[in-house]
Amino acid sequence: MTLPPLTRLAGLGLLAGLAAAPLAAGILAPDAARDLAARVAELGPAGPAMLLAIQALVAASGVLPASAIGIAAGALLGPVLGFAVAAAGTMAGALLSFALARSVIGARALARFGGSRLAALDGALATEGWRLVCLIRLSPIMPFAPTSLALGASAVALRDYAIGTLAALPALFAYVALGALGQGGGHLAAGVGRAEGLRLAVLAAGALATVLLMLRLRRILARRAPGEAVPGLSERNLPA
Repeated sequence: MTLPPLTRLAGLGLLAGLAAAPLAAGILAPDAARDLAARVAELGPAGPAMLLAIQALVAASGVLPASAIGIAAGALLGPVLGFAVAAAGTMAGALLSFALARSVIGARALARFGGSRLAALDGALATEGWRLVCLIRLSPIMPFAPTSLALGASAVALRDYAIGTLAALPALFAYVALGALGQGGGHLAAGVGRAEGLRLAVLAAGALATVLLMLRLRRILARRAPGEAVPGLSERNLPA
């Protein structure tokens, strides 16, 4: 189904705003995450539900660092319940972004409008599915919310997207654990004690995933010459 032009334009504006929100929030309200966590702590029994909703909003929009909300969840709820709440919110936000991008822009928009390189990446997402999404989610250089929007505009299947996004949860657990240990601090490179192993593990896993992702993307983009057709992409299967 093709959306009316004005609806599509409004949706594109909303997506652009969501993608730019992390930068704006960091400039205008650098302490927003800490202040928000303090307010949630005052809610008592309603705190877990509020944290889940906040985490979903953060994962969908990137308005605040998702790691900060994970740390707050650990500090307020402990490692087990805190992780359950933060993980549920993260997956809900990721699915919301995916659905928004797919309904407004449509599947395979990367291939339609992004040129031969993005068409090659789109084809790889269709064939490699969750494996490639997993690498993308593990790399800290890929911002969560904009990446969700881009994947929603690709050919990746919803099932592969959801499975691959689960790869973001181990790092989230590390942040929740840091909060439970009282070692949040906001800086992964600092700190000593029991939290140091978690900090180093997050850094090492993210660095390794980034290297693997860069190597994989290099192979994907190099295996097709500019202008060469991408398998599975034709006018017949492109959305209107």
